[in-house]
Amino acid sequence: MQELGEPIEMIGHFAGGRVSPCRFRWKGRVYRVARVSSTWESRRGGIMNHHFVVRTSAGDVYEISFNTHTLGWTVDYAYSPGA
Repeated sequence: MQELGEPIEMIGHFAGGRVSPCRFRWKGRVYRVARVSSTWESRRGGIMNHHFVVRTSAGDVYEISFNTHTLGWTVDYAYSPGA
């Protein structure tokens, strides 16, 4: 596991008050989300973060998060050796 905390660009699906990550760009490369393994929410003060563990179409696994205050996405951890 590698801790990253780096910003990413995300294409997500927002519906019914929920968000689902679809694709993200990190370090100039586009990753397609093939599956969301788990989700949870956390609060730091009044700021809500939505966390996702995703598997990409290439089989890599990342933990990403969406900050509802900044509306920004971050790749928090990489669980794959190729990351």
